Amino acid sequence: MYKPKLKDQILTAVLRSWPIHASGICKQLALETNTNNIAKVSYHLRTLEKQNKIHLKKIDRALVAWPREMEKLRIIHELLQE
Repeated sequence: MYKPKLKDQILTAVLRSWPIHASGICKQLALETNTNNIAKVSYHLRTLEKQNKIHLKKIDRALVAWPREMEKLRIIHELLQE
């Protein structure tokens, strides 16, 4: 039986409920919300951003993620407003 990799599970969590931060992803994946797991999720979020699958922004101390498609729609919306 195929068990999805953590990175695939994280991408699915971001696509399902966004904007979301690393500790929120830990809760969705039933991982204990501790520093180690948040660091693992943050690492995978950064790799997903490098692959242009998600957009990341640091807000205070939280790393917030949302799908890349939503960022494109936001930019198009801004252009149409002008």
